[in-house]
Formats: sequence, C-alpha cells, structure tokens
Amino acid sequence: MQGSQITQQLKPVYLLASAELLLTRDWLDDARTALREAGFEDILNLQSDIGFDWQSLLQEGDMLSLFSSCKCRIVTLPSGKPGQLGSKVIQELCENPGEGNVYIFVTPPLDGQTRKTSWCKAIQAAGAIVEIKPVYDNQLAEWLRQRAQYKGFSIDNQAAQFLAVCTEGNLLAADQELEKLSIRFAGQDSIDFETIQTSVAQSARYSHFLLVDACLGGQSRRALRILKSLQAEGYASTQLRWALQNSLQQLDRLKLAESGGTLGDRSWQELRIWQSKQRLYRLALSRLSGAQIERFLQSCATLDRLGKGQQDSDFPDQEWFEIKSLVIEFSGANSVV
Repeated sequence: MQGSQITQQLKPVYLLASAELLLTRDWLDDARTALREAGFEDILNLQSDIGFDWQSLLQEGDMLSLFSSCKCRIVTLPSGKPGQLGSKVIQELCENPGEGNVYIFVTPPLDGQTRKTSWCKAIQAAGAIVEIKPVYDNQLAEWLRQRAQYKGFSIDNQAAQFLAVCTEGNLLAADQELEKLSIRFAGQDSIDFETIQTSVAQSARYSHFLLVDACLGGQSRRALRILKSLQAEGYASTQLRWALQNSLQQLDRLKLAESGGTLGDRSWQELRIWQSKQRLYRLALSRLSGAQIERFLQSCATLDRLGKGQQDSDFPDQEWFEIKSLVIEFSGANSVV
C-alpha cells in the first residue's frame, strides 16, 4: 500500500518497516498529504528515544485536539523495539485508539523475533503492517530512471548505471544527484550520459557520503573541513541529517547484532553495506558504544524537529550548530573547533 492510498480504507494504526530512509520518507510524505486532505490537521512526528513518555501518548489519545478533530502521531522506533512499557501502550492503543486518531509506528525491517511479539501482532490485528522492500542492486538502474522521470527528465540506461555505481547503492545519495541534475538542467526533457558524467565529476569534491565516511573513520579534522565546505556551498542541512542518521541507524543495528553475537555476513547484506565500506563501519563499532550511538540518534531527532519547524531555535543557525556538534562527536573529536 502506498502512502497516497492510506485514506482509501483508513486504519487506526500502522507499522511501517523499512531499511531505506528515502523510501520511508516518501511513504510518510504521501501519507501526510493524504491525511491532511482527509481532514487531519494535527500531525506530529515523535521519536522513542531514551525517556520517551509512552504514557502521555496513551493519555493524549483521549484528549480533543486544539487544531482538528482528527489527529495522527508518527512514532519512530530507531531500534525497532518499544520496550516493555512501549509494548503495553501500543497494545492498548490498538484495543482502543480513540475516534479520529491514527498512529504510525516506524521501524527498521522486521525480523522473525519482532513479528512474534504481542505489540506487532496487535498492530496486525487492528491495523496494517507496511513493509517497504529495498531496491536491490539489480533494480537500482531502473529505479533511477523512474525517479528521474518523476523529477521531470529522462536518462538512459548507461547514465543510470553510472549513477548507481557513483552512489554505491545509497538511495539518498542517488536521489540528491538526480535533484541536482533537475535543478542544473531545468527545462531539459532528457539528460545524456556525457552531461551527467561531467556534472557528477564537477560536484564530486565533497558530498554528504564523504562526510559520513570521515565520521565513521574517526577523521574529525577531515569531517569538519568537509562540513564547512558543504555549508559554504549551500548544501541542504536536511540531506546531511538524513545521511548521518542513516549511517547511525545502521551502526545501531550492527551494534545490537554484535552484542547479541549474531554479527555476520547476513547483517552486512541486510543493511546493504558494501564490502568497501565495511572497514569504516568496523572502525566506528570498535570506537563507539551503544549508548553513544543512541545519543547521536537523539541529536538527529532534534535536527529533524528543527528542520520541520516543530521546535523553536534557541539562537540563529542552531540547526548548523547542532550538525557540527554531531559531526564532532560522531567523528571522535573532543571539543568544538
């Protein structure tokens, strides 16, 4: 089911599971649009980080909204596990969601153990489980061609294959390259391979995936130099936050697998981390604790709220200050420079 179809048979609760941040974002954007068209004006994004008040989510369901009689709460579970209290609250919401309320819980891909939990079964019984499949390597070129069409231009298979290799299967990076092409060559119905090759080469000096690589590898000076350049070039802070959050969510899942003694080839394959990148992730795993990774994910949640205007800034350019602070800690630097 696509987000734009969510109101065709509206259910009170959804579980949205995917490893692809871009596809998750697209689904949620479509869902928000469809819900607003159906009269949902009170739509709020929440993150179940440490200290999340599950009880208030339950109590709020019985309260009338100040903005609309219909409200939606989108709750992201970075680890895919709501904990004992969260599990209980989700089950209660499934039993009695309240009239006009919709809840969307967002998780990484579901594993066999999660599917057997009481809270997951409760969502399946009361609502719907939406699992967004990854775009596999042999599908990426065609996905890029379709994505280009959506942005208003066409590319041939050679250009699509080239972009797939350049972005190493990272959908966020691939989408940004297409977005830059659509802006740079606005009005052109088709962009050929040579033009795309030249354009990518010109903009390849620094990018958000080079920033992530520097953070993973503990190269704090390089990371800050890249960040400074990207900010000066007018790089979108939202794109940087998504890229950092994606790598941190992958690290979080790898750390959980490592702690459980299940880290192996399948873990890397499921997260679509290429062989060439695994060394950097192993460096980060050996350097960062699970608690640190969780704290960095909380910083990403703060950035998300700032970017969407759901949290007031305490001072000018707070969003970039928060990104710099996150990069400093993620890359292992000890103090702001």
